Amino acid sequence: MNKKIIMIAVQVLVLIAAVGATWFFVHEPAPEPVAVVGEDGKPTIEVAGQKKEPEYYSLSPSFVVNLQNERGIRFLMVEIDLMSRRDDVFSRVKQYEPRIRNDLLMLFSKLDRDAIATAEQRQKLQEETLVAINGVLTSESGKGGVDAVYFTKFVIQ
Repeated sequence: MNKKIIMIAVQVLVLIAAVGATWFFVHEPAPEPVAVVGEDGKPTIEVAGQKKEPEYYSLSPSFVVNLQNERGIRFLMVEIDLMSRRDDVFSRVKQYEPRIRNDLLMLFSKLDRDAIATAEQRQKLQEETLVAINGVLTSESGKGGVDAVYFTKFVIQ
């Protein structure tokens, strides 16, 4: 009987040790809150891992390009705002803005009026613009980071 109790006690201890070891190696601690001073000067609490509020950056001045057109001269004027939830993206956008603007001008100047006449076509152009911007950032700095592109002004004349 004594041997049986010792065997059960050893098995319980091994089981507890296995559960404890599993928890130790698998468990991720909760992110610690960090006090941060906001833009308004008031302290706020941020928790690592939470999605950051979106930030916006305007590529200015506006882009103005000639559209390919057989019926006369046509122009496209577009203002672009970028959105990101990551910290270092807009510093990299500023650093590589000349190349970004160049690539976007090349993209827009290949268009003709019929290629951007509908909302769906403009949506596709928005996606191509996002790919072009993140492509420049990735090739220059190793990572993209722009989450969305918004056309805040879009005029075809």
